[in-house]
Amino acid sequence: MRMPKRYAIFPVLVGLCLLLAILLDPDASYAIGKVTRTPTPDALDIDKALEDVLDHIETEAYADAIALASVILGEDGESWKAYYYRGFAHARSEDWEGAIADYGAALDLRPGDAAIWRARGELHLKNRNPRQAKRDYGQSLTVNPRSTGTYSSLVRLHDRDRDRKLRELYQSIVDATRANAGGNSIRAISILDEAIAGFDRGATPPELGYAYFTRANVWTGTENWDKALADLKLALDLQPQMQDYYMARGHIYSETGRPDLAAPDFYRRMILIERESTEASLRLDEAEIIDMDYALVARLQFEGEADQLVSISARDYLGTGVDPLLVLLDVDGKPLVGDDDGGGQTDALIANYQLPADGSYTVMVSHANAGYAGKIRVILR
Repeated sequence: MRMPKRYAIFPVLVGLCLLLAILLDPDASYAIGKVTRTPTPDALDIDKALEDVLDHIETEAYADAIALASVILGEDGESWKAYYYRGFAHARSEDWEGAIADYGAALDLRPGDAAIWRARGELHLKNRNPRQAKRDYGQSLTVNPRSTGTYSSLVRLHDRDRDRKLRELYQSIVDATRANAGGNSIRAISILDEAIAGFDRGATPPELGYAYFTRANVWTGTENWDKALADLKLALDLQPQMQDYYMARGHIYSETGRPDLAAPDFYRRMILIERESTEASLRLDEAEIIDMDYALVARLQFEGEADQLVSISARDYLGTGVDPLLVLLDVDGKPLVGDDDGGGQTDALIANYQLPADGSYTVMVSHANAGYAGKIRVILR
């Protein structure tokens, strides 16, 4: 059946009207029978949303906390706080598997957080997996062997052991640390002496290294450098992969004017923690800016001549709290000299060092314990 011309023109007119409306208002959405506006959602304020997640947790609205944290992660998959908060809400809901998965994701983004390692260990323990709990507690102490909370967790982990020696060792470390924090270093040393003596006539477990390290910290606080160094050697003999033991010993050497002895320890610490690296050239009197993060090691090369005096500074560029650590390597890649806080506060400085030979030298830059995130400004003079 043939349609009259006046009816055939009608669809054309409708199409033209729709095209004109789109041109006049491109943000509108058009459906058959009506015109509707497509809402433009506001950008998610991540910081505000994280605060709201915490509010939900505080009011025990765990399902709401989990839902909102999931929305945040949809916008920002790199938000370790969203993973951590969601994991915490899962834990409060006794969803151990969900909590463990979220804490694992947070640790992928923040591997240097001893508290999260310990928290995941607690979840493994609640999930009846003491072996994995022990691994996480050990990783917590690898990151920070000063963590009193982790030693307390290990006390509980070993509470039902037939052989109570390890439990008593960890409890002694907790008690000594608290005594030292309260200003009673003599009491702290006495507690640790007794704990260490308990292993004199039997097997020497690697965990005894924690006690030697803790006693070394007490000696360091009283500036009894020789005894601190002796204990750190004993600790490293038992636990040679503990990066912070090298850091502690290198710091003593640096503080007591022995940067040549500090260099191998700082170098070893950098190698043990290194997860990411970067390389660049370092030119005389030109600043090199390093965007430092946890376990990053930068290698900066420069050409030097025998007997040339050089100074190398590494400073917190924007005052964000990053703590630079420096090591100078010779032309064969061996540590020559290192520094932690010689530049004032937490800045590092190698001053007026005489180069031993012609060739290509490497400045290794990483972070110490006082802060790892921020920009470091390195200058060679």
